[in-house]
Formats: sequence, structure tokens, C-alpha cells
Amino acid sequence: MSTALPKVAFLGLGKMGVAMAANIQRAGFPLTVWNRTADKAEALVARGARCAPTPEAAVHQADIVISSLADDAVVHAVVSGPSGILAGLSKGAIHVGTSTISPGLADRLAQDHEAQGSFYVAGPVVGRTNAAEAAQLMTILAGDARVIERARPVVAAYASGILPGGAIARQANAAKLIANFLGASGLDLIGQTLALGERSGVAPELLRMMLFGFFGHEATREYIDKITARDFDDVGFTVTGGLKDVELMIAAGRDVDLELSTARALQAKLAGAVKRGWDGKDWSCLTDIDRLHQEA
Repeated sequence: MSTALPKVAFLGLGKMGVAMAANIQRAGFPLTVWNRTADKAEALVARGARCAPTPEAAVHQADIVISSLADDAVVHAVVSGPSGILAGLSKGAIHVGTSTISPGLADRLAQDHEAQGSFYVAGPVVGRTNAAEAAQLMTILAGDARVIERARPVVAAYASGILPGGAIARQANAAKLIANFLGASGLDLIGQTLALGERSGVAPELLRMMLFGFFGHEATREYIDKITARDFDDVGFTVTGGLKDVELMIAAGRDVDLELSTARALQAKLAGAVKRGWDGKDWSCLTDIDRLHQEA
């Protein structure tokens, strides 16, 4: 005897949302959609989805609700505002929020859903539009483990990678911000590296090889383990040597009229390590300067 698929409501049909909703529809789930501008739902409606006039109407009979919205203000309005999600969500229904929002709002959403008798799962996604179209997004899910298992088949329709984010909603959103921080910092590092290389006359192909080598190198993974364990007494390169090299980097940038902001930050942290008497430790201990500032 077959079990009926859960009814799904999808709210927010931007470039990411419409691709995710299309994958849910292709997986066979009965689908209702809502978007502020209804014309973005036309292709989904043409394939059998129902377009609702309000978030409340969209979620009224849904078992699983997926939202993909712009920011904290929009999420709060769509969830808690007049004719919002909480006004129409059935008792026991699940809302998976895929937006990048503040951890504080994630906590509030979890509390508001609990008070209403429904469930909230924080499920921010990582990936670009082409990954969304190919159902190859990664998502981090945080919330009640049993609730997450109920939602998993729907989530798997748009995400090929599902990572555990913990029992508390905010943990998933904090992890997503960390992922974006890594991405933004990596982009900035790549840009400064290329700028210094180009202005210094280094061949573009050599720069490309160096960047690929660094980001894929085993030593980079080793440093992740080293810093996580705070293992700074096993010295590969000292703070003193690191500070000397960073100052050479700054000077090389100055020679080509380029301010290396990342190098300046490294200089300050390494100088702080010297002041603390860490001269002979591995230069990766510079990462502890921020931790000590937090503790102070």
C-alpha cells in the first residue's frame, strides 16, 4: 500500500527559489507556491503547481513548507506578518527556512513556531544558481532530529549534500555565515594575490598554478588540524620568520603602489604574538590573537 507524498508549499521564487521549487515539483511532491510577484510562478503553474495569493493561503494544507527569502526583514514579515506563514500553518507542519538570516532570528522563528504548534528547521543552503538548478546544493539542517527526518525527502529533492547542524536552529545559520565568511575571505585573498602578482610582473599562468596549489594542498588541510588543536609548539615556521616575511610582502606591495590589507592585518597579529612572548612558536598561533581578544 503506497503512502501519499507530503504536500509542499514553497515561498519565495527568486533565482534560487524557483530552481529549488522546480526540483521539488520534478520529484513528484504536490506543490503550492507563493511569491510577491505572481508572474515568477508561471512556469511552475504550467507544470501543475498551484499559486496562492498569500503566504497564509499557500501553507494552509501543507505538510512541509520551504521558504527562500531575501533577508531578516522579509523573512520576519512573511512568517509573522498579517496573512503570514504562522497564520496558516497547520499544527505539526514543518517549516524549513533556507534563507541566510541572523542566528538570532533563527532562534525567534523556532520559538514562534513552537508556540503555534508547528516545527521550524533552520536549513540555509550553500551553492550558486547553477547548483540549485541541478539539485546539487548543500544544506545545513538544525532542529529536532525527528522533524528533520520527516522533512529530509523534500530537502533531498533540491540538495545533494545534507549536513547536520545541531539541535538548535541558530547553529545552522551561524555555520552558513562561516561558510560565506570563508568564501568572501578567499575571494579577497585571491584578488590581492593576483593584484600583487600582476603589478610585479609575475606570469598569469604561474599565479594560477600557485593559487590552485595552495587551496588544494595537503599542507593547508594540515594547518586546519593544527589550528583547531591549537598545536603551536610543533614548529614548522616561527612567528619571527612569519613577521619578517609579512613585512616583506607589505613592502613589495608598496613598491607597486598596492596596499595589501590582509598583510597589514597579519602584521598586527604577528606583532601581537611577539609581544606575548610567542616568538618561537609556529606562526599559525597568530590565529589565537583574536581568541584572546574575545576572552579579554
